Amino acid sequence: MHTQRMDRWHWLRIAVILVAVTSSAHAADRLAGDHITLRSGSKLRGVLFEQSDKSVTLLVSAKWLSTTNAKLHQSSQPQTVAAHKAGLEQAVRRLTDEPLPAGDAAVTAFLKQQLEDAQAELDKADDFEPEFFWLTLPTKDVARVEAATPEHRQLAAWAWAEGLDRAESRSVEDLSRDLKARNVSPIGWPLPFIERLPAREQTDNEWAARRALVEYALGSRLDFQGTGDVLARTGKEAQADAGPLLVELLKQQLQSQFGDLLGDRPAKNGRDNAAKSESLAKAIQTADTEKRNGFRVTRLDLAIELQQATVTTQFVARLADGSWRTVFQHTERADAKQVRPEIEKRIQDDPQVKKVLELTRQLGVAGDGQIQQAIRFGAATMTAQQSCDREFAAFRDVYLPSLVRPTLSVVRGN
Repeated sequence: MHTQRMDRWHWLRIAVILVAVTSSAHAADRLAGDHITLRSGSKLRGVLFEQSDKSVTLLVSAKWLSTTNAKLHQSSQPQTVAAHKAGLEQAVRRLTDEPLPAGDAAVTAFLKQQLEDAQAELDKADDFEPEFFWLTLPTKDVARVEAATPEHRQLAAWAWAEGLDRAESRSVEDLSRDLKARNVSPIGWPLPFIERLPAREQTDNEWAARRALVEYALGSRLDFQGTGDVLARTGKEAQADAGPLLVELLKQQLQSQFGDLLGDRPAKNGRDNAAKSESLAKAIQTADTEKRNGFRVTRLDLAIELQQATVTTQFVARLADGSWRTVFQHTERADAKQVRPEIEKRIQDDPQVKKVLELTRQLGVAGDGQIQQAIRFGAATMTAQQSCDREFAAFRDVYLPSLVRPTLSVVRGN
């Protein structure tokens, strides 16, 4: 019996080892970027930019495609050159015909420079030799799409930017080691790589969203901040500082514990979507009145029971038909139980926060431990908001350098 039991454990250990080895092998075999299998059996590897019910658009390396699918490479080369030229012609036409904004010197200078750059590229378009192809494939021709994580897409782009050999057929771990050896951190999208992409024609909505982002980034900004379904205009771009908004967060956290002693009790978590939409509609009304084409909204939500702070930021643009659409959105959650000494000290040293802390102590409604937890909510909020700010800055930096590349997808509703 003992021998049989030992045999069972022996085989169980072998099974566990085999599973671990198999899992490691699969992990090592992971390739960067997205993979598409066509119904013909052909496989394509690159970076997925758009996917709809009708088509899939994949960015692939021209060099890689020439060695794996010469027929598709041969047909894609002239198509990409023609699309590149058409995209530049469209941009030149729009920049020439559209009136320049009044009173925004920085925006005007940017648009004039964009026209010069697009015209210079257009003059050389017939000799353009694309390093990358945009492949737009009908959905009916696609058998399977294996979508990569955002991090693995960015890794593929950095491998292309650095000219790593056989980037499409090497594992994520292998490419990461090579980039690390070059002191390259594959975070975000490499801007020099974006400049090498072929231009494409843009829809009117995509162009309008780009223009809105330019005007927001380079001109006077319109920003709103709030908690849940309440938004208030801010005088500057949303920043994670220990100011009035953190005072409000501190009040909310204390109110959840001590009732109405510090003011009205905040609404419960799980904000009504209709109320949020109503507050966004008011922000849009302000933008319409001031003839703005884009604005940013940052919302904060506290889950007191879960000890969690959530920040959501979005950029909303006016489209060509006058409607408004969210073209960027990011949500970040932070644990309010986590200790963040430096940020907590900044909050405690803020004059407005000190007044609230002094009031709670005078009223005797909060002990030191409770106040400390309230401050940690503020620190969690700052951490989440800083992350949202970084994500928005990365989005802005990808699309701001050029009005002709890369593709800006306008698909998300408010």
